[in-house]
Amino acid sequence: MMKPEFETCYVNLPLRYIYNFPEYLDFFVENCIQPELGLDCLGDECLSMDWLLSIRDRLVDAGLKCTVHLPFLDLKPSSLNPAIRNASIETLRTAFELAKIFSPQRMVMHPSFTSWLEPPLFERAYTYCVEGIRTLSDSWPDHPPLCLENTHEFTPDAIVRLLKELDRENIGICFDLGHWFSFSKGAENDDFDLWFDAFAPYIKHLHLHDNHGSKDEHLALGKGSMNWDYIVSRISELAPLPTFTLEPHNRDDFTLTYAYFREHVASKLF
Repeated sequence: MMKPEFETCYVNLPLRYIYNFPEYLDFFVENCIQPELGLDCLGDECLSMDWLLSIRDRLVDAGLKCTVHLPFLDLKPSSLNPAIRNASIETLRTAFELAKIFSPQRMVMHPSFTSWLEPPLFERAYTYCVEGIRTLSDSWPDHPPLCLENTHEFTPDAIVRLLKELDRENIGICFDLGHWFSFSKGAENDDFDLWFDAFAPYIKHLHLHDNHGSKDEHLALGKGSMNWDYIVSRISELAPLPTFTLEPHNRDDFTLTYAYFREHVASKLF
């Protein structure tokens, strides 16, 4: 049986892609690629337990581990609207149960803070988010590392505060470098060190993709404007090294990303 070239590296693969295009899973299995399974199901793809178990069995038979990305579309665990907040937490709790099927190495979640809220309202939203994540974590006490991912936050402060307050060994950060560069205006502010230094004690997982700073393009590594040489030099300071998910959005970008990862990232870290 082939082994993955990099045991701590994964590639994004939403369940809905597999459902609509089964050849995606064939490609991963045939090329010994470990998936980060996206659980953001938009139709019937998460309703058939037999189908889900068949995916798990194919991965197990191929000797492939996985990570999972919990649902995030339309979800707001910090929402000030109780109906939205409760539906979000319930959807995520169901996804926790779903994740158990796949025995993931990591689970990735968007806290989805609204950074522009005025301080009194932000404090309420922040408190709701802490309570929601505690509820989720308590629902599966020995869950694999839950990695909170930065998205549209203006600064790293809220997520760092969240980690300190939760204070759980199995909750950390997924630092999405493309989101920092685009959504958080990293290209404009040139503040990678500020974010990295704040996140470093908590980083358990990284999302790698490229862009030019204006939007979240999910380009192949090396095809945007991000300074990967410097980023990788800082990642090398982390001990232990986090796990990685590559996030190309098409087959061509996967080929380019994987080659770039092998030559410019893995060669300096592993």
